[in-house]
Amino acid sequence: MTKSKTVLLAMFFLTSLAVTTPLSVVAQPSEIVIDSRVEWIEDRSLEVDLRIVEGGELTLNDLTLDINDGVNIMVESGGILNLQNSHIQDNNPPTALAGYGYWDEDNRSSVLIPGSNYDGAFEATFYSGETSTFYGGQAIIEGQDPIDLNGSEFTLSFDSNTEDVWVGLVGYGHQSVHLATVTMTPEIGSSTTYNAIDLHHRNMMGLDQDSETCVLNIAGNADFDEASILGCMVIVDGIMTLHSTTVDRTGPIFSNKDAELILSGETTFSMSKDDHDVRAHANSRLHWGDDVVGSGGHTDRWEKIMDSQEVHFNAAGVLFRILNFGQYEITSSTYFSDENGVGLIDSGDSRTVEIGWADGSVWTESASIEILEYRTGWNMDESLDDYGGGIIPLTWDEVIVIDGNTPQIEFVSVDYQEPTDIVSRGSSGVGMMATIANRGTAPAIVYFTCDVTETGSAAQTTSYPGGLVEAGEEVIIQFTWMNSDVDNASLTCEILTPTQLVDENAFGGGTASSEQITWVDAEDDQEGSILPVAVAFVIAILGMGAFFFKMTKSSEDDEEELY
Repeated sequence: MTKSKTVLLAMFFLTSLAVTTPLSVVAQPSEIVIDSRVEWIEDRSLEVDLRIVEGGELTLNDLTLDINDGVNIMVESGGILNLQNSHIQDNNPPTALAGYGYWDEDNRSSVLIPGSNYDGAFEATFYSGETSTFYGGQAIIEGQDPIDLNGSEFTLSFDSNTEDVWVGLVGYGHQSVHLATVTMTPEIGSSTTYNAIDLHHRNMMGLDQDSETCVLNIAGNADFDEASILGCMVIVDGIMTLHSTTVDRTGPIFSNKDAELILSGETTFSMSKDDHDVRAHANSRLHWGDDVVGSGGHTDRWEKIMDSQEVHFNAAGVLFRILNFGQYEITSSTYFSDENGVGLIDSGDSRTVEIGWADGSVWTESASIEILEYRTGWNMDESLDDYGGGIIPLTWDEVIVIDGNTPQIEFVSVDYQEPTDIVSRGSSGVGMMATIANRGTAPAIVYFTCDVTETGSAAQTTSYPGGLVEAGEEVIIQFTWMNSDVDNASLTCEILTPTQLVDENAFGGGTASSEQITWVDAEDDQEGSILPVAVAFVIAILGMGAFFFKMTKSSEDDEEELY
């Protein structure tokens, strides 16, 4: 390739870069980031995510913000979102209805068919939507027999004398019945299709059939004043205040653990998509003002939910149950702690622990944990109570530790009953005393074992010495130590802890050691006694010799006198 061609090719590439680079600069950004103080005052559409980072503050003042499905507004920790007389709305809000599952006349879900709009006969076709079905349900018109339903749509025929009529809808097995649209077809004229939510209805809530929506995720701070939200999901992990704000087809607002949701002024909910306007974690902070109005009907103002709860014990195989459990305040089934001492309440499922009813009253769970069986090797005796404390209040903590009414054993000391320096291996042994304290709140029958400190071998003692140690008591247990294998030896004794404990030191225990003493063989004691015996023997011989000497001397003197 010639030099000129090379230069031309290089210029071509540079020109291509110069042309394409500006195109990437003006391309649609993947998200909008607010990192300083910004105010929007004109209506706009949001087609990409909006992120307000720490130090950023966005104020929407007197405008409408339309948001596409799937677009998120994320207020990160340290970020602030303010709405003043402004409106946030989903471009595709929920248009369907869902029932509550009641069958009785007063509570069943119903829609009003506007028969008065037609002079002649007409038909009404009900459509459940692409993801739902009427299978197993019924349509009920007052004064007529129930109509069994099947499939995703059905049609009812009405004569020319029909006025406005309520059509009740019930689902199979008390399931929620779904209604997407109703098409009115007159005998003369064209059809009209209504979104279900646009019809007069009762005992029904909003339904977003495609499950696609915009999301407001508040991890920082959000303050809405005389504003409105339509359709978007709202998740609060930080602090959110709604003052005199309209919340339509948005609920429930999710207030997660440690979040704070403040509802004040004339804030109003309508058509929540579940049977409560706020779903709050049990440990979130919810403030519902006196003038705040919920969706009403069968939709509760709020429900507080407790996620999976664990009960921690120091032992495996503890049996327990829950009294006054859940909304219906029942006695639960029996649960047990696993090999790690962990028991799951309601098999780890979440449950409702508080309900702010639509009528203004509040129910709050007041449950207790009942210990049915909490036995270990230290309280197997029937005369002793179960450990754990019997009945304990069930709090809203995620982990509840049961550590009441349990022993706490301390091995204080091992001493000799009498001052001792030397002990014969052939003797009956040496008297020992172990001092054991119970610093806990429940009694325990404890045993211990002893080893020769210097060798680590098992010492010959009274078989598994031990006994009952009451709570707060310090006892002395006497036992005998016999036949040490080494001359200079001491004892190290250890509490035998229950095998049921997940941590062998959970109830205390420990070791204690005696001072060292000298052990001697029985033969050594006998050799030590030869000298006094020998001395006595010599003295005896000398005495006998003196006696015989004296007797001989006396005999010789008598013979001399005869002569």
